[in-house]
Amino acid sequence: MNTYVKNYWSLYLDFIQDFEKLEYNGFSLSYIVHFPSLIRKNTEIWNELYNEEFAGKLRNQVKDQKEFQEIFNKYIQSHKKKFLVKNNDGKVIIIADRLIRIPRKTFDDYFDPLETMIIMTGTKLDMTTNIPTKYISDYKSETKKAIIQVENQARAMFKSYEAHHLYKEENFKNLFLNKISAAINQIEIINTILDEVSASCIVVSSTNHFGRVVALVATKKGIPTICMQHGIIGNEFGFIPKIATVDAVYGNFEVDWYNKLEVPKGSLEIIGHPRFDQAFKPPTIARSEFDNQLGLDKGKKTLLIVVRGNRNIGKWKILIDTISTKLNLNILIKDFPNDTPHELNKEFPFVHSTKTFDLYDILPNVDCVVSYTSTVALEAMLADKPVFILHNKLPSYTGYYNSLDELVQIDPKKLGELIIKYFNDPSWESYVKKIREDFLRYAYPDFSMSGERLKKLINRLTS
Repeated sequence: MNTYVKNYWSLYLDFIQDFEKLEYNGFSLSYIVHFPSLIRKNTEIWNELYNEEFAGKLRNQVKDQKEFQEIFNKYIQSHKKKFLVKNNDGKVIIIADRLIRIPRKTFDDYFDPLETMIIMTGTKLDMTTNIPTKYISDYKSETKKAIIQVENQARAMFKSYEAHHLYKEENFKNLFLNKISAAINQIEIINTILDEVSASCIVVSSTNHFGRVVALVATKKGIPTICMQHGIIGNEFGFIPKIATVDAVYGNFEVDWYNKLEVPKGSLEIIGHPRFDQAFKPPTIARSEFDNQLGLDKGKKTLLIVVRGNRNIGKWKILIDTISTKLNLNILIKDFPNDTPHELNKEFPFVHSTKTFDLYDILPNVDCVVSYTSTVALEAMLADKPVFILHNKLPSYTGYYNSLDELVQIDPKKLGELIIKYFNDPSWESYVKKIREDFLRYAYPDFSMSGERLKKLINRLTS
């Protein structure tokens, strides 16, 4: 555990303990509030995390991530019913936010509309299914008085922390007060939903934000919860603590990683993700039509470059310069989360945008993929595409892609040269294939339909 990570978990634990007396409906709100978003824009604090001397300002000295997980294990246990409720006549509730990403076909194939209910967290989500759907905005609760009481309690606590390195910041105070209000409302919303609907199981995409409230309230009621893995475990800060009854994970990497945290036995299951099932389906658009719509040269091979906004834009420019001087390829840019032309499209007139094409329409129609350390890289490998990764070292990186060896590079020029080698050297092409296959045997060992595996897990938990 490096200094940055140690300081982060120590600071987080300080926060939990310093504000654990802020309670509502039996829940300590410091366990519920999403801590990273309280400091997301506080560059001074993030910079301090690198400093060994910062530990002197912290009361806790977390030496291992499992120490932090253990705090939550005990907290969850304190709210847990002795036995899970086996309510096989109840409905499976899917909490649908922007991270759930379960395709309609999965719902059509594996979820009975009479036995399932979708709760949408926002109105901008597009999830057209035959399953009865409600929005959390449909549920109103009288929480104003309770919110004022807890907020006043928090303000009084702020006064006692006037010299604190984090709590003295006005932005922190305002964010925390807003999140207290949101958490109280969310507790009431999920309680109202569960009073209205007899639930057998609840599926969430993450146990941060609303998903954490759902998982904790469900735990108190004895209702099993499943947390789908919403992306690769690249940055550990987004995946600790583990809270749900069962985390449905991609493969052995996650099982080994979570077991090191000493999570409860039986609380992990390799499910993959239903959206990845699309990688094993025939393409929905022919290569010739795909090339026509994007203006690609049918006589050239196509390289897909996956970026995230303008992060590391200088490195991506070096990569394109390196490749384009030696290879005559179609080059496509897919920007997450946007589908409009990217700065790289403007910088290099020969580089094309993927426009509004869905990822699973793109992948069958390209010959190679280069990405930042994103979930898309895994998806491309599942679609049997060679993948190279332009890495930008993050101190909280879990090492998810480390076993790809040379296919992961920090230096964009070096990575570009390896991509050139892939297209020119058959033996290197074979090596890239072997590395990919070895990686997937560990990272995603089961290619059977994830939707079916999810349904089997639900049945096991509810009957």
